[in-house]
Amino acid sequence: MQPAPHAPAAYTNTVRIGYARVSGRTQDHQMQLDALAGAVLETLKPGDTLVIYKPDRIARSMKELLVLLEDELHARQVNLEVLTGICAGTHRPNGQSIADKMLFMVAAMAAEMERELIHERTMDGLAAAAAQGRYGGWPAKVDHDTLAIARARQACGESVTAIARHLSIGRSTLYRALAQEAEADATAQS
Repeated sequence: MQPAPHAPAAYTNTVRIGYARVSGRTQDHQMQLDALAGAVLETLKPGDTLVIYKPDRIARSMKELLVLLEDELHARQVNLEVLTGICAGTHRPNGQSIADKMLFMVAAMAAEMERELIHERTMDGLAAAAAQGRYGGWPAKVDHDTLAIARARQACGESVTAIARHLSIGRSTLYRALAQEAEADATAQS
């Protein structure tokens, strides 16, 4: 972005906007950090500000956050701005007193502790529900009655695609249910 012709020299900073997030089935945090490093950190120049929604978008722990802040951002004279949460605010490499740094570290540690407490409560809740026979997730799309209808229609020569359309379920869902039933029958006969 070029500065306006009449803009004073002090206002000629370039604005770069980007977004880096990798979500996969494994939710591999290292893969996310590598994508962040490749897509964002390499493009930042001294004086730029990396803006994030909240600290867990770039670090999973207080240690990771501090290493990123000191070794990556502050070493390259890059500011960090956190938009929400307990660590919200702009963190500059040379503009913070020791008290500001300490407050940031305490806030980040509190946020990490809160995240761990939420995780523990969630795990406790899931364990309690499992003990009562309740499990999370979507209810099964294909119950025994639906599977019986599908088998009967398939025995009459109807295609799986037509059966799935008639039952208002996905073709792959029906294939999977039929395969699971066949596997269960084979196991029961063994």
